[in-house]
Amino acid sequence: MATASVSFRVAEPADAVCVAALATQVFLDTYAADGLRPDLAREAFSVYSPSAFDTRLRNGSNHFVLAQRTGHLVAFSECSRASAPPLPELRGGMELVRLYVQPRAQRHGLGGALLARAEKHAATAGHPMLWLTAWTGNSNARAFYEAQGYQDVGTTTYAFEGKAYENRIYRKMLSSAS
Repeated sequence: MATASVSFRVAEPADAVCVAALATQVFLDTYAADGLRPDLAREAFSVYSPSAFDTRLRNGSNHFVLAQRTGHLVAFSECSRASAPPLPELRGGMELVRLYVQPRAQRHGLGGALLARAEKHAATAGHPMLWLTAWTGNSNARAFYEAQGYQDVGTTTYAFEGKAYENRIYRKMLSSAS
């Protein structure tokens, strides 16, 4: 799948159901590689529900970009300018909350294309950097961000149902928008 056959657009609240389904698919493919547990299932149904995405899509602090091929959602990015950064040196930056690419569409340039759009959006909005967190167990994502010039600047945790999961924190300083 070449990125030339893919169109990109800003998401709208009507996209919530497809974004939720894709997010759930990628989340479970990544985090439930050994199978499902009740805590993972509840996290997926809570954080990745259509109503949760509808709320985030309606929040003016968030910016979603969709990648579609022949009208089918294959990837999306979600940025937030309202996220509380886990490190003081990230203040003033914008968070890349999610960059999810459908497993069959990975390694075709979509992640890089969405990341470039997120970086441009952050720079245009006056943010000096884009930052994100990536689960330590997701070596593919970590290698991707490092290859895109992101610097590993520390660690944080993501917790749900009493379990904490280590995440690495990445940032990239951005050029000013022209």
